[in-house]
Amino acid sequence: MNKKDRNITNFLVFFLVTVGLYMSISAIITLINTESGELFEFVNEDIPVFKHIAQLVVGLVSILSGFAMWMRVSWASSMAIFNSGLLIAFNLNNMGQAIYANPTRAIIMAVILIIMFQSFSFLMRSTNRQL
Repeated sequence: MNKKDRNITNFLVFFLVTVGLYMSISAIITLINTESGELFEFVNEDIPVFKHIAQLVVGLVSILSGFAMWMRVSWASSMAIFNSGLLIAFNLNNMGQAIYANPTRAIIMAVILIIMFQSFSFLMRSTNRQL
């Protein structure tokens, strides 16, 4: 691994752990502060509790992926690709609602999408090297 790859890996470790903490903490705060009636209310063909639980799971997987890349285990790149797919899918599915409800959150989601799309080629290359 050359210096450039090491710097990209270090950035992805920091980014994945930070995004994981952000997503997990915001999902926990939302689950705690929302009344149970609103969590299970069927609005716009969506049940909000499932979205918050999915956000919590994606955040925890992101933290796990970041720590796996930090420890340089053999399956870290594959886990990071899986996690990038989860992050991209979650953020794309919830972008429209975030634009109307909280535009600041939509900016954060757009930054996450841009970074994950940009890092995808590096993760694919590093996965192919390990196989």
